[in-house]
Amino acid sequence: MVVGAGLAGLACAERVAAAGHQVVVLEARTRLGGRVLTVRAGFGGQHAEAGGELVDADHVEVRALAARLGLALEPAAPPAGVTMVDAGGRLAPLEAWDQLSDGRLAAGLARWDDALDALDRERPGDLDDRHAAALVDRCDLSAVGRLVVGRRLRTRFGVPPDELSQLALLPHRHALRVARPARPARPTWRVAGGADGLAVGLAASLAPGTVRLATPVTALDAGGARTAAGELVAADVVVAAVPPPTLARIDATPALPFETLAAGLGLGATVHVQVARRLWRDVGRNGSVVSDRAHGELWEATAAQPGDAGILTVRLSSNDGAALAALPDLTTRVVAELERSFPGAGGLAGATAVTDWANDEWSLGTVPAWTPGQLTWVGDAVRRVHGRVVLAGDHTDDVHPGTMEGALRSGRRAAAQVLDLLRGAGDPGAGG
Repeated sequence: MVVGAGLAGLACAERVAAAGHQVVVLEARTRLGGRVLTVRAGFGGQHAEAGGELVDADHVEVRALAARLGLALEPAAPPAGVTMVDAGGRLAPLEAWDQLSDGRLAAGLARWDDALDALDRERPGDLDDRHAAALVDRCDLSAVGRLVVGRRLRTRFGVPPDELSQLALLPHRHALRVARPARPARPTWRVAGGADGLAVGLAASLAPGTVRLATPVTALDAGGARTAAGELVAADVVVAAVPPPTLARIDATPALPFETLAAGLGLGATVHVQVARRLWRDVGRNGSVVSDRAHGELWEATAAQPGDAGILTVRLSSNDGAALAALPDLTTRVVAELERSFPGAGGLAGATAVTDWANDEWSLGTVPAWTPGQLTWVGDAVRRVHGRVVLAGDHTDDVHPGTMEGALRSGRRAAAQVLDLLRGAGDPGAGG
């Protein structure tokens, strides 16, 4: 049995079923994908990602799965244009801010990139004892440099740098590097047609009836799981492929070790706004803005999609983003910020969509945000077998946590552990 029909749970279920075992997947939501969510309603054929979005060159599991499912990858970056920085009420290109600082901005960002590269030369325990803000301080950044780096950290993890372990940065070094003036960003892609195609494709490979939606699990024990409706679903092995805050709400007998539930998730919400014309391109911009205001960071979600219209993704992260997300006039405020960034966008704004992950009852957050000392304390507990319970999810992957790649990798690892347990039970047909 697998609890959770996100990428981790579905990848695990596919492998266990392919080995000849009966599998059932119980999912609390009425949809597949977990924190992979493609939003389409009202966007007239366009779409945007509210959760898992980018595919990097080293995301081999995602790229292989997309190829197997016949899903193309498309460039994530717009064809041209500059990124804007909104600091102290003034918007200007990153390069212009560098000129105003007499090159100090670019020099500081270079030191930041170098500091990230040097992380793997330090002892993990030493890194885990220090918070990310100390690394930022060491780089002697200009005020705008601190804004750019701080927003990159908050957007990625959903917490302030002083609440984040430096060891948590290690797997994300490439994504955390800043595209300095005169140096291009690392290429990334999106799944054409929507990242939810990965989840739909995995589910389609399973036998009909394998995935049961709208079926929350309230308890786990050696015999299987109990649903919110009171049904007992028997299984020889249970894979818990849900985020730690959600797993902590499920009664487990025997109790799971506390460290398996300890990973906190970052705060985050996503607002999507469709604009009738991509007017940012008219003035040589790429739709990306990094801001010191509560809306934080935004970018174009439809870089490779056709049409005059375009969708802007506004990522509300960390404490200021969570406060903005709680306001009843959230979308009105966000559209006003878009007007500041791209004059005319307010009048061209149309359909909107809001996804508040921190208040989503089945996620309770975005990605793992390990505080100093947590990672070495937890160790590999999230990757060990606990009786007849196996854990999966991007938070359990030590190479690509917080990504679709990490979710798929964890599903593969969990499936191998399930198959080992079933072989030990001596019953090749037992339920997984």
